[in-house]
Parts: sequence; C-alpha cells; structure tokens
Amino acid sequence: MIARFVLTSIGADRPGLVDQVTRFILERGGNLEDSRMVNLQGQFAMVMLIAGDEAAAGRLEADLGELERAAGIRAELTVAAAAGRPAAAAAAIPYRLNTTAMDHPGLAQSVAHVLGGLGVNIESADTTLKPAPMTGAPLFAMELVVSVPATTRVSELRERLAEVCDDLNIDWQLTAL
Repeated sequence: MIARFVLTSIGADRPGLVDQVTRFILERGGNLEDSRMVNLQGQFAMVMLIAGDEAAAGRLEADLGELERAAGIRAELTVAAAAGRPAAAAAAIPYRLNTTAMDHPGLAQSVAHVLGGLGVNIESADTTLKPAPMTGAPLFAMELVVSVPATTRVSELRERLAEVCDDLNIDWQLTAL
C-alpha cells in the first residue's frame, strides 16, 4: 500500500542541497510527488510530498538523522493526511490576491484573518520585502492563491478586503484564475 509523507527541511542554502535531499529520498524508495522550495535570505526551506510503501517510510524515518548531519539541515517527516479534497474544496473557485504596502507588522495576518473569516482557504503564499523604487523604504508584497467557496459571495469578499486594505494602506487586486 502506498503512503504519503511530508518532508520538511531547512538549512543554509548552497549548491547541491536539493540534489542531496532528493537523492536521499530516492535511495530509500521514496518518490517526490509535489514540493515547494525557497531561499529565504540564505536559509533554504523545502516542503516535499513523498510517496512510498511502508518500508520506504521506515527507511526515511530511520535515516533522517543521517540526512540532517550530512546535509547540515533540520528535517522532519510527517504522515500526510489521506488523499482527496473535501467536497467543499472541490466546489471552490480559485483566485489570485496581490497586495503591496509599506512594511509594518500585521499585514499578512490582517489579510489572512479576513480570508479565514469568510471560509476562504489560502492554497499558496509568496511574500517579499524589498526597497521601494524611489525612497528605498521597505515595501512588503504578498501574492496569494486562494480557494473561495462557492457559497461565499465574491462581492462580500471584495468589500471585506477593501475595508482592511484601506485601513492598512494596502494596494490590492483580486483576480479569478
């Protein structure tokens, strides 16, 4: 029986790190199915969905410390939830939400709070902090892919986003995918 596991790891970025981690998975009988990887100012974070039989899972778990020592990373293996999406998720409509604002604490949380309150699920999030073009002041940009339930009125979502974004001086755009 095929099982799925999530391998999360983080360590100092360097060439060859992805090769080393994916080779570790392959050599123990795992198959990489899905992943997200990013360099966060010198720290490389990886989240990987791995499929394999119970024996492969056992080898991955048993040798995790070896991977950590050899690759210089921290790693954790977690059993993934059963495959498939709930009926509500299947009836959701995908949107992209882009935001930009002068950086200050609470921007991401404020937007996430509005989305969660309306039952909107964040499928992926990318955030960056970079200098503003003219002033060099820190500018926070966030791109979210969200799933809006069919039962949620998009007009209400837009109204709630407008309220919080106006209060926090966030430029935003919500577009259907």
